[in-house]
Amino acid sequence: METTNAKADKTICHIGDKASISKTFTQEDLEQFADLTLDDNGIHTDPELAAHGIFRRPVIHGVLVSSLISSCMGTKMPGHGAILQAQDISYAAPVYPGDTVTVEVTIKEVDEQPKYYIATIEGICTNQDGVEVARATSKEMMLKRFFEIE
Repeated sequence: METTNAKADKTICHIGDKASISKTFTQEDLEQFADLTLDDNGIHTDPELAAHGIFRRPVIHGVLVSSLISSCMGTKMPGHGAILQAQDISYAAPVYPGDTVTVEVTIKEVDEQPKYYIATIEGICTNQDGVEVARATSKEMMLKRFFEIE
């Protein structure tokens, strides 16, 4: 992926382009997300309850983890101006406060429409140990005024 002035500052994308970002999740992230979303499920917020669950301690909300996929698509690839239309997500392993998650997104295919492209993008989240924690297939609208596919 590259940005070029020769194409009126459009972002030029290709099938197979990749981008990634990483984030270390904190207890504060978990608490702020619970407050913002009103999701105070004890599996996330109550150490005593979580101790009796499958993960034995509070876990980061899955939606917060997978939001890194959207963040990477919206800021890195395809980038600013892209619009998430649909997403199919699966979660494979828990993420705990203190874990670092890296997401890599890849443009898999593109469907051209008169005024925009619809890109199918795969996003894979792995933790600091290389364990896959989430995976998504997304449909991203890319207006031709912002993007060009080569």
